[in-house]
Amino acid sequence: NLLPPPGAEDPAAGAAKGERRRRRGCAQHLADNRLKTTKYTLLSFLPKNLFEQFHRPANVYFVFIALLNFVPAVNAFQPGLALAPVLFILAITAFRDLWEDYSRHRSDHKINHLGCLVFSSRPHLKR
Repeated sequence: NLLPPPGAEDPAAGAAKGERRRRRGCAQHLADNRLKTTKYTLLSFLPKNLFEQFHRPANVYFVFIALLNFVPAVNAFQPGLALAPVLFILAITAFRDLWEDYSRHRSDHKINHLGCLVFSSRPHLKR
């Protein structure tokens, strides 16, 4: 284990990454090792989720059957009634996916904010 040099600040002390670099006077790029396992962002949730759901043959089949009810020669019962179960299943699945992604986000946040020790192979220069 290497101890930090005297007077070195703790990176977890609350300063932003850019501020830490400026204070230390180094211009090097520090690697970002944050963990991100979420699939969606706020803007990409609906399109990505619908894309994933319509890759399931059962969803495509039931939407197709529900849309056939809008054709007067083929309809078996009210078109709106045919869409209700399909939309319900799509909404429940979307809510479940949203909850799972939010849980992943919370877990990532917890892991990304854990304290850690930094090991360096370069000797610290004394001034």
